[in-house]
Amino acid sequence: MASPLLPDDPPSLGGYTLSGRLGEGGQGVVYLAHTAAGDPVAVKLLSTGDQQTRARLARELDALEGIASFCTARVLDVSADGPRPFVVSEFVDGPSLADRVRERGPLRGGDLERLAVGTATALAAIHAAGIVHRDFKPANVLLGPDGPRVVDFGIARAEGAATMTSGLIGTPAYLAPEQISGSPASPASDVFAWASSMLFAATGTSPFGADTVPAVLHRVLHAEPDLSPLPPRLRGVIASCLAKAPSRRPTAQHLMMSLVNPNAPHGPPAAHLPRDAAVPEGLRTGPRPQAAITTQGTRRPRSRGVLIGALAGLVALAATVVTILSVNSTPTPLADQDDSSPSATPPSTPPATPTASAGSATPTASGGKLKIPAAYAGTWTGRTESTNPMDTDGAENTVVLKPGATTAQWSEKDAGASCRGMIILTQVEAARLTFSLEAMEGGCIPGTVWLAKQGDALSYTWRDEPGPGIVTQTGTLNKS
Repeated sequence: MASPLLPDDPPSLGGYTLSGRLGEGGQGVVYLAHTAAGDPVAVKLLSTGDQQTRARLARELDALEGIASFCTARVLDVSADGPRPFVVSEFVDGPSLADRVRERGPLRGGDLERLAVGTATALAAIHAAGIVHRDFKPANVLLGPDGPRVVDFGIARAEGAATMTSGLIGTPAYLAPEQISGSPASPASDVFAWASSMLFAATGTSPFGADTVPAVLHRVLHAEPDLSPLPPRLRGVIASCLAKAPSRRPTAQHLMMSLVNPNAPHGPPAAHLPRDAAVPEGLRTGPRPQAAITTQGTRRPRSRGVLIGALAGLVALAATVVTILSVNSTPTPLADQDDSSPSATPPSTPPATPTASAGSATPTASGGKLKIPAAYAGTWTGRTESTNPMDTDGAENTVVLKPGATTAQWSEKDAGASCRGMIILTQVEAARLTFSLEAMEGGCIPGTVWLAKQGDALSYTWRDEPGPGIVTQTGTLNKS
């Protein structure tokens, strides 16, 4: 799969002997090389050695350190001292998705579904590490014998890092609409690019064309690609990922869960959309956390900052996926509801809360709308602890409840960041109030909040529902 070296190519770099070219792009040339012991490696020689390039190299290495090794090529060595820096990484013995489709045609059946699951799992792990890839495309997916690897993090960056000012970053046919409109890339942008890449894998053509750049960008902004070549199992999932508005797309983690569980709903719930937004058929329900990572001053995931609760759970699932993706010999691809009237029943029962006294609130309604009972009125604050093993210092939660209201103010603070937003009353019981925590300021994700009277205090329970329902946060709030 490597082409011969050109006359101007160096015969070696550092202690690595170059034997062929694997590819060339805007960042530089990637060579097939061998160590002194004869082991194959990939060496990326960057085009220049200026300060910006070296800073990009440092950013790439920092990005790769936090990403689970099952989904990308592991970095083995780096040289940043010479006139042209280079990076040595694990050699993935397989073609890129772009080359595979060009040489053998579109993927079908199980090959396509295995590719979708493997790359979605990789993207979820990348986002769990706090990284936005920014250039997910078929050329950056390598189909190794043990499954797909997402590579080329030269323009990847940690969420919250300064936006690059050199113009659009990424390949035009796989840019998300918000990037074209001037917004910085986000995890939702990667999800859009993933869906475009999967559509390419299924059809053999770029979903938004490959003629002139202005024409391609216009189609990304305004046209809907033809999804009919996709199998029904993938069609709805990919449609939700190609939504023009990033808030309508699922996160990579929920995308992954939708793919491994065909009965799971996909796409964001309508409660997360603007009230006047037209909700496409089939996208009215489904889990949709808003932000995967908190990046304000820290890379440590918050109590609700890691969608799966802990990366270990994601890696465990990915290990199963990689096993499924294994091949034998020749490398082959793997293969709204209105927010004023949300559902009155939580998806599952939260941890048990103490039973209220006989004088506790009873359901109250006026004009069909639920109201916060007077017994709960006040500003309540307290310390809460999470079941997320990566969050060991807890947080401080505050809820402001006003009698007769249908919503309440909610906030959370911890050592690294803070969030605030509105919780919407969805159920009033004798012993407990149930709220939906939706879009907010900060890096937390939505979920369900339960508040129950416990003498002069409130017991507080949060869980990532709708969603996987894995992470729970509990504590006691006192009236201030």
